[in-house]
Amino acid sequence: MDYLKRLDAANTIMTEASALALQLFHERSQFVAEEKTASEFVSEADRRVEALIRETLVTWFPDDHVMGEEMGGGGSDAFWSIDPIDGTVNFLRGSPLWGVSIGFVENGLSRVGVIAYPCLGLRLGAATGTGIFKNGAPYQRRVDFPSVRLASVGESVRWPAREVAEVELALREAGWGVTEYRCGTVGLGFAALGMTDGYVEKNTSIWDIAAGSVICEEAGLLVVTSGSHEVAGQNIVAATEDIHRIVAPCF
Repeated sequence: MDYLKRLDAANTIMTEASALALQLFHERSQFVAEEKTASEFVSEADRRVEALIRETLVTWFPDDHVMGEEMGGGGSDAFWSIDPIDGTVNFLRGSPLWGVSIGFVENGLSRVGVIAYPCLGLRLGAATGTGIFKNGAPYQRRVDFPSVRLASVGESVRWPAREVAEVELALREAGWGVTEYRCGTVGLGFAALGMTDGYVEKNTSIWDIAAGSVICEEAGLLVVTSGSHEVAGQNIVAATEDIHRIVAPCF
């Protein structure tokens, strides 16, 4: 499998997709937010960005399978997984903390990933064995002030609040600060950059983590995932070994 070709394709596609997403962010007052389930929303922006990514992917890899958050599609031994706007609530409320995610999964492992934060002018990418790239240039994970310990925890609406609280309590009692971005793509990308010591979430979906998983792994973090490709079927810890030890009893 040519991962470098897929990384190049994902970067090229992301340039156009993130530009469209940013345009739609500035036009978001024109959209109607639809509630898919309690506290989970979708807008026309999500659908338009996913449609663009799908249409462009098929020109590069006409035989590849695609699974997207909004337009579905079945998984296979090898498939693309798209989250057109991860952090839709943040997007709709005007927060810059949302992202676009394109990942390629083979035999259950994330092999290629590109994520973009259009409001921040930031794009991260990686493929197995390449290391990570920040805005197209090789990047080495950097941790400023390592004595300042900070972890990020997801808050999937399908992850019971009591269990989220147990993870956060375990981290806090061990001396870590805890932050929540309400966007897995942000949580994973910020961990890969070194802004946090890791990201933890249960009951997330493959399109939320397909790209960020390989980016975190190539950044040198220990990434452990489990579950299925069903909605909310994935668990992930992408973090330092210290954080893995702390949260392991909660998983």
